[in-house]
Amino acid sequence: MKKTVLILVMLVLLAAAAGAAIPSSDKDFMAGLKAYNMKNYGAAIKHFREYINKKPDPTAYYLMGYALYMQGKFTEADEYFRQAFLIDPDFSLGKVGLIKKVP
Repeated sequence: MKKTVLILVMLVLLAAAAGAAIPSSDKDFMAGLKAYNMKNYGAAIKHFREYINKKPDPTAYYLMGYALYMQGKFTEADEYFRQAFLIDPDFSLGKVGLIKKVP
């Protein structure tokens, strides 16, 4: 549990340092990200859905798609991946600071 919290904090700090657009002030997004990182995809979907209803954000759409994918809901996941790329055609997890870019 402590390791997961540390990873979550490091992701948020890395994103802030990189100037990424992670909405760290929104409780639904942060709760979704925490659940996602803990592989609790059902809870992540619930929180990301709440966040997306308030603000269409490509990061939330992408993470929602991946959570659905991990639950075997491939068709629904594909729709969320498509929405992420419709909002930002250049979207990537590296762009928002959630993964390290490889040169």
